[in-house]
Amino acid sequence: MEFEQTIPLLQFSGEGPDEETIANSIKIIKANYPENVEVAVAIAELMADSGKKIKPDSVFTADVASTGGPSSLSTLLSPLVLRAAGSIVPKLGVPGRPAGGIDCLAQIPGYKTTLTAKEVMTILGSGGYAHFLARGELAPLDGKVFDLRLQMGALDVPTLVVASLLAKKLTVGVKFAGLDVRVAPHGNFGTDWPTATKNANLFKAVAKILGVHATVVLTDGRYPYQPYIGRGEALLALHDLFSGKASDWLLEHYIACRTMAIACIPEKYRVNIAELRAVELEAFFYRNLEDQGTSRDNFLLLVEKIRKEHEFQLTANEDGFCFYRLNELRRLFVKWQTSASGTTTEFSDPIGIILLKRPGDWVKTGTPIATARIRTDVNDQILSELRSVICRTSAVALGPGIEVINA
Repeated sequence: MEFEQTIPLLQFSGEGPDEETIANSIKIIKANYPENVEVAVAIAELMADSGKKIKPDSVFTADVASTGGPSSLSTLLSPLVLRAAGSIVPKLGVPGRPAGGIDCLAQIPGYKTTLTAKEVMTILGSGGYAHFLARGELAPLDGKVFDLRLQMGALDVPTLVVASLLAKKLTVGVKFAGLDVRVAPHGNFGTDWPTATKNANLFKAVAKILGVHATVVLTDGRYPYQPYIGRGEALLALHDLFSGKASDWLLEHYIACRTMAIACIPEKYRVNIAELRAVELEAFFYRNLEDQGTSRDNFLLLVEKIRKEHEFQLTANEDGFCFYRLNELRRLFVKWQTSASGTTTEFSDPIGIILLKRPGDWVKTGTPIATARIRTDVNDQILSELRSVICRTSAVALGPGIEVINA
């Protein structure tokens, strides 16, 4: 096709394209093919073919991916729900910002995030669910392209978003793919509902050509989905759900994640999880921990440690409605995660918060609205910045399902 002659990545042959070839291709696609079905198909196939592929021994393989954004737990909870439905779940991903699913699991000592094709097949045969990074033997080109897109500010190019998402599904043999599109001004796949809908249709069109049954769910990413924000805090949320201690807010988010999983699978499997409770996911989660090199005890020790580190209280600086500026909060998290040093993990985790009030709740001055966990050597700087984002209230009520317009 004509576009193949203009995109260097599609002309490359050899062991693998260099950074210059990839970067030039990203620039060309962003400028000339930002929403192109044929280019997305070609790039997805190229990235899937860049390493080994996996063919699970099942006709029922599924996964729910997301387009990124703070506070959602869909990429941690949906795989567990899909396992309960009877699906094999090979979850191939890339690092998230600020708290993608694999980033959170990587906090657990011993959890292995990079797997060979053989290891993935062994895990799928054992527990039915593997969660791992696009690197090494599996879709290595996708990982390289993602890293350069991140550096070049090209995470929101629809053609590349779709190609990356579906390349992973092709690599690991996922036949039923759900996509959680988080619609917000800071969203990577739609800053508003019309744009997100258009991009969702692009995803579905490309998936159909590639033989993947795709379902897209649009969610409102302008407000926190649930109160735990941070890599370690996501693990606290899982623990509270598994132990039956989740707040109403967290349980509502679990139900939303369950709905995403139900929506993306064939109807005959839906009855298996229609009334599935969060506490029933615990066994699937712990099985995955064991399969990927760690243990229930390591998880519980980490959860206890993180919970104890929530030593800082954030209070409302004036009477008003709680309004959490997620774009600013995301920027702060990414800034401090990037600058963190002295960490023993690839995915640094110097900061986390737990919201005590929902968006739109009216509070008086001095009311506690969040707690924070901050690495001790940088707590003064982070605390000041967090307060500027979290503690400012709004004069009008703004939250999911309510926007008050005053004179």
